[in-house]
Amino acid sequence: MTDNELKELVGSLAIAQQKTDVQLAKTDAQLAKTDEKMAELIEQHKETEAGLVKLQKTVEQVTTQLGNMGNIQGEIAEDLFRRNIVPLLAERGIKINNVGFHVTMPGTAEYDIVAENGQEVVVLEVKNKLSSRLLRRFLNVQLPRFKREFPLYADYKIYGAIGSLIVSETLEQQAISEGLFVFTQSQDGGASITNPPNFQAKAW
Repeated sequence: MTDNELKELVGSLAIAQQKTDVQLAKTDAQLAKTDEKMAELIEQHKETEAGLVKLQKTVEQVTTQLGNMGNIQGEIAEDLFRRNIVPLLAERGIKINNVGFHVTMPGTAEYDIVAENGQEVVVLEVKNKLSSRLLRRFLNVQLPRFKREFPLYADYKIYGAIGSLIVSETLEQQAISEGLFVFTQSQDGGASITNPPNFQAKAW
C-alpha cells in the first residue's frame, strides 16, 4: 500500500469516526429524551395511583355514609311505628297492652314489633321502602312460622302488619288485599294506618 493510499484510508477512517461520533451523540440525546419521558410517565403513573387510592377511599366513605343513613332511617321508621302502634290499633278496635321490640328467640328470625293483648297479636314488619319481594317474604315465610317459633302465642289470633316510610299505592293495595294492616307516614310527619274503615284483618 502506497503512502497516498494509506493517507486516504486514514482520512476515510477519521471521517467515518466523526460520523459515528455524531450518530452516537444523536443517540445519546434521544436516550436522554427517552429517559426524561419515562420519568414523566412514571411520575404520572404515581399520580394516577395516588388519585385512584384517594378515589377508592372516597367511594368507601360514601358507601359507609349511605349505609349509616339507611340504618338511621330504619331506626327512625321503627321508632315511629313503635310509638304509634297502640293508639292506631285502638282506633281499629284492637287494644294493646304489651309491645315487644326486635322480638327473637335463638335460631329464629327477628320480628321488628310484636304487639299483644293476651288474645291477639299484631306482628309488624318495618321497612324504609316496601318492595314486592319483602312483602311476599313476610306473607309466605315470616308470618306463617310465627306460631311455630313462639308457641306461647299458639292460641292467639295473629294479625300481620307492614310499616313502611315509603310504600307505593300498588303494594299498599296488595298488602291490604292480603289482610295486612298497612302503617306509613302521615302528612304531618306522624304515623297512620291506610286501611279503609271496613277493613277485616286476616288471622293467621
